[in-house]
Amino acid sequence: MELIIAILFFSISGAICVQLFVKAHMLSEASVEMNNSVLWTQNVSETFHGMHGSLHSIADFFSDSSIVIVSYEDNPEVGTLVMFFDEDWELINFPTENGALENAKYELLLCISKLPAAEVYADTSANTSLMNGNALVGEIVILKMEDSTIIDHIPEENNPSIISDRFTDYYIGIMEDDAYET
Repeated sequence: MELIIAILFFSISGAICVQLFVKAHMLSEASVEMNNSVLWTQNVSETFHGMHGSLHSIADFFSDSSIVIVSYEDNPEVGTLVMFFDEDWELINFPTENGALENAKYELLLCISKLPAAEVYADTSANTSLMNGNALVGEIVILKMEDSTIIDHIPEENNPSIISDRFTDYYIGIMEDDAYET
């Protein structure tokens, strides 16, 4: 009887240990995802600033692995840039040989919009009434791809596939085209 109790105790202990190892592995994978997504978000954010918020300059910088989904001729700096990553966070060249993205596990969206500078910087302590012109606002979202890609919109904030989300901006002031609008 004592041997049966000892075997039962070790069986329960073994099951608990296996659960702990599985949980530790899942936490490790989530940590790797978060670290890589923060790294890529920072990379794209710095590229956004370095390219002065220009959508097409950013797309040219990541030329082999990015696609511009929406871009307007009258507003070429406004639109969406999409990049895909494999499970090791390596950029996937787009388009792929067969046009499919079957190896894509993660997706990065950079959505750039043009807004009045006073609106963008309203939450700062600066006097926004002196801020004339516009600013480019970029929202960078990295998603874990489930079954398909989301390239036509930024998903809602509570979407479980979002790994990281960040806003960045670039003050462009009054552009020549804007001066004629007023």
